[in-house]
Amino acid sequence: MKLPNNFVEHFIKQSRNIIFTLFFAFFSVSIYANDTEDALALLNKMNHAVQTQDYRIYFLSQDKNQDAITFEYYHLGATTKENINAYLRYLEGSDKEIILHNGATSYFQSDSPAFSITSSRIVEAFPDVIYNNFNELKNIYDVIALGKARTANRSAQLVKIIAKEQDRYSYVIWIDDDTYLPLRVDLLDQNSDIINQTKVLNLDKNFDKKGLMNNINSRTYPILLSIEKQNNALDQWRLAWLPKGFKEIAAYNLNFYSSDIATKLFSDGVFSFTVNISSEQAKQSHQIIQQGGQTIYSTNLGHKNIIVIGNLPRTTVERIAQNIIQK
Repeated sequence: MKLPNNFVEHFIKQSRNIIFTLFFAFFSVSIYANDTEDALALLNKMNHAVQTQDYRIYFLSQDKNQDAITFEYYHLGATTKENINAYLRYLEGSDKEIILHNGATSYFQSDSPAFSITSSRIVEAFPDVIYNNFNELKNIYDVIALGKARTANRSAQLVKIIAKEQDRYSYVIWIDDDTYLPLRVDLLDQNSDIINQTKVLNLDKNFDKKGLMNNINSRTYPILLSIEKQNNALDQWRLAWLPKGFKEIAAYNLNFYSSDIATKLFSDGVFSFTVNISSEQAKQSHQIIQQGGQTIYSTNLGHKNIIVIGNLPRTTVERIAQNIIQK
């Protein structure tokens, strides 16, 4: 049976449309895959640059609906974390200096005693997300290249890191075209509103490195806080639920101003939280505090005060706290 010409023409036209659509969809997926790999490579270059390069930056950090705090930060990079030196100073409020030297971070504050902790970086400088092997995060996060923009009078490439689950925040990172250093880090809530921003105002590679090193070496440093291997304080408890991708990173006891605190740290590589049990008897019922991207949830279990602190949404931190159960 011979088909009508108009039917044949219509079938060919529709077939072409289908083939074109399928080709475009396949091509788009390929482009997206390439963009993802390019974005991952860019993030890994940033991770290497921020730890190994020498630089001085002035930057601000601001939580949503809060005043910005400005900082001066010097970094003397190295390929091994133990050889990195850094100096950070708060430029507003009471005078506060933080120095990274010989694998320890020391805090000098005008309104409280100085102390030191074992640490490979100054956590007040850049968020945890900067320090990652991003190839290991592909199963938990989508990474998208957003194009180019300009900030701090420098050209930058933008990369967005989006959690596959809806139980955590997202990031947009602005990466300098020349140095691969992060120039701006936006923490976004589930509505894509900025709830915290770290923003470089000035980047300088030609500062007095020798003078900085002499200053760091000449300082007198306080003794390390007593941090011991975890005893059985937290072994009486377990987490019945963890967000996907999170695992226990460390467990230790901290003696801080005559108060013993047992702590466990959990992380997915981008976000983290701690579960803290105080040696003191519980004094208050449930409380929750949110400031920018950080949530603090306090509750009582077994006559002990348990505090969960994390850069996670309130609903996620509440669920973690409510799933701490006694063994």
